[in-house]
Amino acid sequence: MSVMIIRCCIVLVPLFMLMNEESQFAVEGITVNWKHHDTLKVYDIIKGQGSVEGQDPAFKSRAETFPDEYEKGNFSLKLNNLEYNDTGKYQCYIIEESDIQTVELLIEVPLQVPIEDVIGGSAVLPCSARERIFTTEDITVKWRHNKTLNVFDIIKGEVSVEKQDSSYKNRTATFPEEYLNGNFSLKLNNLQHNDTGIYKCYITNELIIQSVKLEINQGAQSKPEKILLLVPFLCFYSAL
Repeated sequence: MSVMIIRCCIVLVPLFMLMNEESQFAVEGITVNWKHHDTLKVYDIIKGQGSVEGQDPAFKSRAETFPDEYEKGNFSLKLNNLEYNDTGKYQCYIIEESDIQTVELLIEVPLQVPIEDVIGGSAVLPCSARERIFTTEDITVKWRHNKTLNVFDIIKGEVSVEKQDSSYKNRTATFPEEYLNGNFSLKLNNLQHNDTGIYKCYITNELIIQSVKLEINQGAQSKPEKILLLVPFLCFYSAL
């Protein structure tokens, strides 16, 4: 299974999967079915012709393919005007080859208004789920700094610092009493110059990524931490 992270917006956003690059097909014999979560019909190619018969209403006027590429074995799906409910697994069934391929779509909300604080101070970086979480077993959240540094993990509702980068040792905290309300904000204490950068919160059960930028003002005195509320908003970016 391949994983594709897509930042989405009101512009057209591609969801591409290229299959059998070396194959040549007789267009009139091609039958391909795209489904979401293995049940919702997204788009069909029937004997070389696009078809939306039986298409789930959620995808109406938002899905298309590339007929000029069919004979090259390219049955990629373009999904426009992405919505949060579009997250999840998509299956592509190539009937002639008895082949099923899967791609996973994640949604990343845009960078929030930067949080500014000072060396030695504390800052709360916001992260929240779209809906209230009902069981702790459903909660798996990962905080990362500049894409690679492991800042903090919540694994099945439990705090985990086993893989935490040493630079954050004894400086991070979350709010366990707020987990079931969907609040996974991170408190970072004793701020340092190297804490500057982009922090990403991966809410894995929702396939949502939220980002916030932390800026450190070296010349100012320590002050109370700032808390910004997350306002979800869709934006665009290409597949990784």
